[in-house]
Amino acid sequence: MINPEETPLFPTDSEKINIEIPKNELKVGDFLVSRYVSSAWARYLPWEEWHHAALISQIEPLKIIEAVGENAAGQFSGPAEVDFQDSVGFGLATGIREVKWLRPIFSGTIREMAPSNIPRKKRQVITEDEARKRAVEYARQQLGEPYSLLATKWSEDKWYCSLLVYKSYSRTVTGMYLEDYDDLRAGFFVTPEDLIDSPRSKVYFTWKYGSYHV
Repeated sequence: MINPEETPLFPTDSEKINIEIPKNELKVGDFLVSRYVSSAWARYLPWEEWHHAALISQIEPLKIIEAVGENAAGQFSGPAEVDFQDSVGFGLATGIREVKWLRPIFSGTIREMAPSNIPRKKRQVITEDEARKRAVEYARQQLGEPYSLLATKWSEDKWYCSLLVYKSYSRTVTGMYLEDYDDLRAGFFVTPEDLIDSPRSKVYFTWKYGSYHV
């Protein structure tokens, strides 16, 4: 069990309280999914229970890469790498109700992404740490590109939050698709909820109303 008294504080403006996560357990390539009292995402997709996602890109200091959509100034912003406490979706957010910290699940031998004409067994084998680093580097390559809710799973020049996390893995690791294929909503888009329901992810930590769950 995680002891909240032994964990560092990650500040958030949400109700002027802190999200406490065991910092020594964080890994580059993990990702965060959150929900709020209200959000632009919920207005566009009211059936979705989760509203935002971001990729952890650095530990000391803690940084994330997020595509935030509409920020506090009403501007739309694509992928940006920011300190956690300065992030629109977490550190500066208000009305946060729940945050899930997720880890990617790698099945069997991990192989790099390669052109379709190269058989899987001939693709280079990489370590989990390398797979995580490649996912983050892919996300960094998209910094400054536009935000769009019309982007599909095949888009690579416009982004929303969960698409960026999804593509960061699907474009760097063979067979690493962070979505739920059993869900009828699986199709052209990838939502934050898909990242949670994916068989390629697991929830490591949940923060909810200041309570702690592992």
